[in-house]
Amino acid sequence: MPSMVSADIVDEAERRAYNYLSTRKTLACSQTVLLTIQEVFGVRDDLMVKAVGPLAGGSRIYSLCGALIGGAIALGMFFGSERLDDFDALVKSYEPIKDYYRKFEREFGSRYCIAIIGYDLNNPNERQKWLDSGGWEKCSRLCGKAARMVAEIIVSRKQA
Repeated sequence: MPSMVSADIVDEAERRAYNYLSTRKTLACSQTVLLTIQEVFGVRDDLMVKAVGPLAGGSRIYSLCGALIGGAIALGMFFGSERLDDFDALVKSYEPIKDYYRKFEREFGSRYCIAIIGYDLNNPNERQKWLDSGGWEKCSRLCGKAARMVAEIIVSRKQA
């Protein structure tokens, strides 16, 4: 039965993240993934969700995908060091994040928003091309997959 519950959590994370962005209940991929993981695992922090908003779309400076960052921050909530002076715990906390980064890059071909979506969202003409190409739908699917990856990591490491 625990594996069924775990599978349900992972499926719910993917479904919820996809639905949030595809219906525009959220507008930032970073917030979508973080909020989804918080809700699915019952650890909601609205200030943290607010804080990651400007990280969406590579912060519009050709940076990391917001879904990647939102997921990494969610993992930090679960696996980050409780003590600021515990070096061994800090080093251990890198492992789930590194796992996520590898999976994310393997799935999407890059860590960088512009490389993944193919458009510069800071440029109005490029943003329109992204919209015309079904950008919301593509990013909604990406957020769903990213949330699923994060949920899988949390579930697998909590069971270990």
